[in-house]
Amino acid sequence: MSRNFRLEWNGGQYTSLMGLGLNAGLEDAAEYLLEEANRRVPIESLELQQSGEVSVDPEAHKAAVTYDTEYAVAQHEKSYRHDPGRTRKFLEIPWLSRRTEMRDIIGRAVRRHLHL
Repeated sequence: MSRNFRLEWNGGQYTSLMGLGLNAGLEDAAEYLLEEANRRVPIESLELQQSGEVSVDPEAHKAAVTYDTEYAVAQHEKSYRHDPGRTRKFLEIPWLSRRTEMRDIIGRAVRRHLHL
């Protein structure tokens, strides 16, 4: 007894959707990281916190969170005294402690784009 079946492979379509989902997830995860970092960023004025931004390079599938003030690196690295809840390493701490959450955010975005 022979049976026939038809297989239609749309690999290119899924590769494209996966890339779109990855970039969306990277942006969402970077926004999440920025929110977490802003909860810790030292506040002398709001300038440092307001300078935080997310950028995504869709071709390279990379995202970045940056702070753009002259003193951002010094505030991040040096042991200055800060208000309670505000700390140095305001970007590094959430990057290390929230990796699982960021991975899950990216995974959800990829699945959403693949309609899974």
